[in-house]
Amino acid sequence: MSGPVRRVYSLRRRLLVLLIGVVALLWSVSALVAFRTAHAEADELFDAQLVQVAETLLAIVATNEDAHVADEMAEHQHAYRLPLAFQVWLREQDGNWRLLVRSSEMPQELATNAPGFDEHELHGELWRFFTVNHDHSNYRVIVGQHHDARYRLAGKIALHLLLPMLVGLPLMALAIWAVVGRALRPVTAAAAAVGDLDARHLGPLRLPGSLPAEIAPLVCSLDALVGRVTEVLDNERRFTADAAHELRTPLAALKIQAQVARRAGDEAVRGHALDQVLTGVDRMTHLVEQLLTLARLDPDAGAAAGEYFDLAELAQGVCSALTPLARRGQQTLVLEAEPGFTLCGNRWWLEVLLRNLIDNALRYTPAGGRVTVGLDARGRCLRVADDGPGIATELREQMLTRFARGADIEADGCGLGLSIVARIADIAGATLAFEDGLPRPDGGVGLAVLVHFPLR
Repeated sequence: MSGPVRRVYSLRRRLLVLLIGVVALLWSVSALVAFRTAHAEADELFDAQLVQVAETLLAIVATNEDAHVADEMAEHQHAYRLPLAFQVWLREQDGNWRLLVRSSEMPQELATNAPGFDEHELHGELWRFFTVNHDHSNYRVIVGQHHDARYRLAGKIALHLLLPMLVGLPLMALAIWAVVGRALRPVTAAAAAVGDLDARHLGPLRLPGSLPAEIAPLVCSLDALVGRVTEVLDNERRFTADAAHELRTPLAALKIQAQVARRAGDEAVRGHALDQVLTGVDRMTHLVEQLLTLARLDPDAGAAAGEYFDLAELAQGVCSALTPLARRGQQTLVLEAEPGFTLCGNRWWLEVLLRNLIDNALRYTPAGGRVTVGLDARGRCLRVADDGPGIATELREQMLTRFARGADIEADGCGLGLSIVARIADIAGATLAFEDGLPRPDGGVGLAVLVHFPLR
């Protein structure tokens, strides 16, 4: 059965794209901010130049005769070589303005009438002007500058600021690629370690060096999963080996009895052999049923099948079903319980637990013996006691393992009953305990099994 289809992507590529993209975005924002800052600085610088040049030209024309103004302007323009254009005007007595001198970029007409700073288009291009009038004369100086000069200067300043970053961007991308690759080495090593796991010999992942905090929980979870899978596989192997061992003996006995019945000439011998075959088949049936029950115990399925029920009512039903077995063995089965012992869980499992406890007690209790089933609703405890041979205190815990049997090995059991009970109790969150059971006529005591259920 194939698993769900998952979209696979490269974490390395995604990190590289994200990191380099973020760096490029930040670089672009930095470039924009640098250009705007440089443009603002250029505006302030050129505005200061406009004011300075305008005042200088006004001082020149105010202290020179008109015949020498053009020569002075040409010398001034050659000396400064600034990306500026200018006009010098003189108000005549009739009130009209006369152009004294201008640079080649300026037109013949008046560039602007607004004093101070002004911006407008000239011949389809944006210019910035500064106009100043002399306080004690009729001279006016207009200095202008094309906005392209400011943009060029701002671009040069921004380029000089960002050029190291522009050159370093590919180097930064290369460094990010190398750093990301090195940081992801533990992930690659973990994937390789998982791929190298041998299904027949599972063990913890072998990773060199220390682990990053981001993948350490994943590796720990994988190790825990491997441990659980190993435990399950070991239990299955052990269960299979034990089951094969337990099945081998009754099968061999069945074969021997069948051979005896086949060769026997005496009808009585044949009948006895066939009776032994039937007994062996019954024992095999019981063993297979117990094995199948043990194999069906799935904790996840039990958790999903929880329901409320009365344990006393359930115990009454189980005792009624096993009463014929007790009568056949000349035993007494007594239920000591009052209604009201409510549990929430898997009803079928609890029925299996009760049946195994009572059946196990009946099988190991001799004829004429007594088995009691007690329920304590207040203490939330189930107690099944008998007056059979009992089990030594130091051996009682061993009875919870598979195919373990008590001292009375002649009893008709397979050693799985208490193992099933322990498994169901563990899944249900209950605890299992042993204590002395009912007293026997010879002075000894039997065995009692107690199941303590958790509080509501």
